[in-house]
Amino acid sequence: MDQISDITIGDTVVDASLLKARPIRRCTVRQCQARCCSDGVWLDIGQAQRIRDHAGMIAPHMPPDRRDIAAWFAEYYEDPHMPSGAYTGTTTVPDPTHPNGETCIFLRPEDRYCAIQVACMANGLPAWDLKPYYCCLYPLVDDWDGAQRRILLDEENPLFERGGGCAEPAPEAQPIVQVYAEEASLALGLQGYRDLCARAGLTPRL
Repeated sequence: MDQISDITIGDTVVDASLLKARPIRRCTVRQCQARCCSDGVWLDIGQAQRIRDHAGMIAPHMPPDRRDIAAWFAEYYEDPHMPSGAYTGTTTVPDPTHPNGETCIFLRPEDRYCAIQVACMANGLPAWDLKPYYCCLYPLVDDWDGAQRRILLDEENPLFERGGGCAEPAPEAQPIVQVYAEEASLALGLQGYRDLCARAGLTPRL
């Protein structure tokens, strides 16, 4: 069997693990109950401000006790890898109806959908238009070693141990990058994803 190696697309290294085939498919919210949303998520402060700017659109899709904008985000941290040079995190709230007992403040308990995504779709915007980048990218993740960016499966995240791996068994194996083609396209751009498939000998899904 040929050795699977990392592939560099532009300035991003695609970890070899994403090119390996596994018998999995992406999970469904009805089955997993959005376990990946048990915790808050880090996001660029520019993204956080965009969400605040659309609070009037988002808040009606949240439970009444979660509509205080001041409670949506935590403290700020500097990070040169972030587009704005700093990031913050969404807060978490208790939710005894969720398998893990707490969730991101934006996760709707009635249907386990993200209020940000629901609001976007209800107002004719793309589903991911305002949703934090790392939410959309998960279960893939940007990993930085100095100035070098790498994307890989976020298996070291404690969420995986709590059932938040965004996967369920499938009868046939396929490369991880194909299971999460949409996320790979977000990380690399659509053309970058297609270039990756060409170099890896895969047929693009998108």
